[in-house]
Amino acid sequence: MRVLAVALACLAITACSKSTTADLSHDVKDAGHELKAEAIKVKTDPDIRRADADAKRVGHDLAVSVKEAAAEAKIQAAKADEKAKHAADDVKQDVHDDTKS
Repeated sequence: MRVLAVALACLAITACSKSTTADLSHDVKDAGHELKAEAIKVKTDPDIRRADADAKRVGHDLAVSVKEAAAEAKIQAAKADEKAKHAADDVKQDVHDDTKS
């Protein structure tokens, strides 16, 4: 996007007279300075810094919660696996006992 804006500005500069070119150049520089000043304001704005910190904290808390939930799911899966193995062993034993009789 910047490249397009610079290219258009350069094209406009080359197509204009010297005084118009100087005015346009001055306007482009002023716009750049204003943009830089606004970017600095945004970067140092306390509300934005707080929002950034809050977003980081929420992201961290979410990651911790997901990690805990995954660990609990792993434990529950292992318990379910153990129960399934015992149930399968019981069925095997029942089948074996039935074939003996």
